[in-house]
Amino acid sequence: MALKNEWEAMDFLRSHLPQSDLECYPAEMFLEFVRHGLMVREKASWCGALDWEIFAHYVLFPRVNDEELSFHRAVFHDALWPRVKDLPSQEERALEVNRWCHEHASYEAQDERTASPMTVYRSGSGRCGEESAFLVSALRSVGIPARQVYVPRWSHCGDNHAWVEVLCGERWRYMGACEPEPVLDRGWFTAAASRAVLVHSRIFGEGRSPLHGEPLGRTGAVRWFNQTERYAGVKTYTFQAFVDGKPAAGAEFRLKILNEAAFHTIAVLTAGEDGSAQARLGMGSLYVEAGLGGLSAEGFCSGDGIALHLTGAEGGGSDWQDFDFLPPAGGPVPPPLSEEQKAERKAVLQRGNALRRQWLAGGGWREDVRAFLEGDRPGDRERFLQTLTPKDLRDGARAVWEDHFRRLPRRKDVPEDVYWEYAACPRIAWEPLTAWRKPLQDWLAERRGSPEELWAQLADIFPDAGENVYSRLCWPPDRVLEAGRCDGKGRKTFFIACMRTLGIPARLRPLDGEPEVWRDGRFSAVRSLGTGTLRLTGPEVDWSLSRRTGRGWTLLRPEGARELALPVGCYRVAAAERLPNGSQAASMRDLQIADGQSVEIELRRRSYRWEDVLDSRAMPALPAQSLDGRQSADVLRESGRPALALWLEEGGEPTEHLLGELLALRGRLDALPVRVLFLVRGRESLAQRTLAEVLARWDKPEVMLDDWAYDLEAAARCLGLDPESAPLAAACAGDGRAVYSTGGYQVGSAELLVRAAEFLCGET
Repeated sequence: MALKNEWEAMDFLRSHLPQSDLECYPAEMFLEFVRHGLMVREKASWCGALDWEIFAHYVLFPRVNDEELSFHRAVFHDALWPRVKDLPSQEERALEVNRWCHEHASYEAQDERTASPMTVYRSGSGRCGEESAFLVSALRSVGIPARQVYVPRWSHCGDNHAWVEVLCGERWRYMGACEPEPVLDRGWFTAAASRAVLVHSRIFGEGRSPLHGEPLGRTGAVRWFNQTERYAGVKTYTFQAFVDGKPAAGAEFRLKILNEAAFHTIAVLTAGEDGSAQARLGMGSLYVEAGLGGLSAEGFCSGDGIALHLTGAEGGGSDWQDFDFLPPAGGPVPPPLSEEQKAERKAVLQRGNALRRQWLAGGGWREDVRAFLEGDRPGDRERFLQTLTPKDLRDGARAVWEDHFRRLPRRKDVPEDVYWEYAACPRIAWEPLTAWRKPLQDWLAERRGSPEELWAQLADIFPDAGENVYSRLCWPPDRVLEAGRCDGKGRKTFFIACMRTLGIPARLRPLDGEPEVWRDGRFSAVRSLGTGTLRLTGPEVDWSLSRRTGRGWTLLRPEGARELALPVGCYRVAAAERLPNGSQAASMRDLQIADGQSVEIELRRRSYRWEDVLDSRAMPALPAQSLDGRQSADVLRESGRPALALWLEEGGEPTEHLLGELLALRGRLDALPVRVLFLVRGRESLAQRTLAEVLARWDKPEVMLDDWAYDLEAAARCLGLDPESAPLAAACAGDGRAVYSTGGYQVGSAELLVRAAEFLCGET
């Protein structure tokens, strides 16, 4: 029977994993996942009771999202099983697993490559997508069905967020990853999620159980499911596409949100035979692009949907088009925790923080770095490691580093920095690091020709892998060679690896990912395209640049440069300013770049009055104590000066974001006669790494002690905020009136706090 189950489970993985997983990871690793999953299904009664499809997708399955894979289940299971095996309910087991995760990892802003759960465990940190993949993997290790859910883009602030849902009986419950609460269905992001336009989950391959949720469509290997209704108010939107007045069956609708001054796709829907598709989404602004066979149309969704008439793509330019982009209003503030729950939460967080410090003191991945540096040519070894990202070092791939170092190409007549960054460096994009130099050396030994000739041949040598791909994953170069196929991203990565193997510095162009090689003292594109120049002038404002392609508008990465050499084509510039209520005053315009043409446009900044977008609420008296013991009956009013009051939950992900943003803006605050008040719960808070670093580098903040009891709750309720959603921040006039406030997850809120302070000081 065991053999039959192993065969069935392996067959499930073979038919459901993305093609890149099947060709980039050994079958033996997937067999380990299978054997562990079947073991825990037999061992844990709550797992044995699951329907096979739910077990296969949410316990057995090795992949959560786009994280790198490694077998970790046995390590997590051995640590967790004694803690969960005798607990009486699924809810209590899930909460206990989250406490364990908090004891081993906390939030830290990192690059966009998603490390494996084992790397997060070994290094003790990760961004939200990594923390949630870590928690899901830990839950699955003890047979608890779990999945990651995502807001692909917020509407009311910048960035995105991921958290975790766990199946308790027939009901999905949620929690913040590595952020233990005393109860389920609670997290600092609860209020933010009530303003989401879309919350989605995913599975890989087919799935028919109603427990997956409302189907939202398919892209490649991934099936998406709509979970928005459990978090936010929704309504049904209908999207229609027509060609020559007839329904455009099969048309693709790309639903977009304006976020960080750029339109980001949050979902892709396919029209049925009647040319339409529907989705239940949060009630905010939405931009829609539709396409079919080279025809396209686009526009803002109004009311309950949009009807688009597809035509040939038009070139040329346009004048600035002004528009307001509005987020959903959001739901009510969640009820507060009881005093007993607050005390429990505080004790759990303190204990978890202490255990995590002990865990990280053990060294872990740092031993791999030390061992590598002890080899021959220590100066070159150090320079080699400097080409890697901090996350690469935490992966502990010392054998891979060593293999690359031993096979470094000879230095040609190129600058030292160019050699190390673009010939010696094994990191190309966000692919898994592998030892690819020897296989590529052997393959290239039989080939001759220029970089252009090699690039032109690759599409025939390595054809597309088909539809069963996940665009966020990438074939490493040696796996492309073994598989004999890949996707477009894999071909570009393979080409750059070939050039570096030959000692030719090469990179993917930061602007758009096009392959470039170093020649004549600069990087130039392998594909020869006509180019023109775009120069942007005018005010400082958030902006983005997109290029029209066969699949609509593709977002580019100009990295702030205002003078750009661009391939010929049609481009869109968007500019936006986030207002304190979460809406955006935005503009966009299209332009054409011809070969040799130079185009100059002035960025547009919408005008509005701060008086019209700020609030005015009288704050209650706020008593606190300074570090030297001075008591204040009301810190907001005692000096008569404007103040920024910030209740900081040291170590929490939202507080980490806010502190980082404030530190970057400290020059503007230092120039203002405004008090910056950091309200913390105790002196022990000052030992937290990020807060200690901010205070060491910036002497303006006044640290005040506040027990976060009645005073914080009264202030939060006055402002319409959740007192449990730290950090809370308010910009207040000298008479105690709050003109702007924010709570929980609000990327970009520091900029708005500073601008509110400038307004209060008469600077705006």
